[in-house]
Amino acid sequence: MLIDGDLAAFLESPVMIILGTSDEYLRPQIGRGVGAMVASTEGRVDVTVSNRQWPMAVANVRANGKLAVTFARPHDYVSYQVKGRASVIDASPSHIASSRQYIAAVSAALVGLGLEDWVAAQWFSDEEPLVLSLAVESIYVQTPGQQAGRTFDRQRS
Repeated sequence: MLIDGDLAAFLESPVMIILGTSDEYLRPQIGRGVGAMVASTEGRVDVTVSNRQWPMAVANVRANGKLAVTFARPHDYVSYQVKGRASVIDASPSHIASSRQYIAAVSAALVGLGLEDWVAAQWFSDEEPLVLSLAVESIYVQTPGQQAGRTFDRQRS
């Protein structure tokens, strides 16, 4: 699925990245991503995650490949969810560099909104970085309002 440039820029911006996975019994497990890199024409989103902080979410993706990721902008809650099949891969140097830039930018954004820096710091870890490489099958608008839950239909280059 193609991901247009505006959406790709949003997904790579300092937004909250929430992972949704489930185990073999469909018990939900969440996690937080610490940066995303979009391959627009391939319809892929690589989300960096701390295996140390979110081992169950990583284990679920390894076991069944199912992943939903919600990207929410903190100051206005504009949100999108991408779903598809994912695999766990090692973080490359570019993933790690992108993740560190993301952590600094999203932490600054949250502090700018009044959150204490020590609170934000505990949400974002790049310890034991891995990447959940998601082949996007569907995209949904999740921004609160009448469009919430609707399929995002602007997938073009």
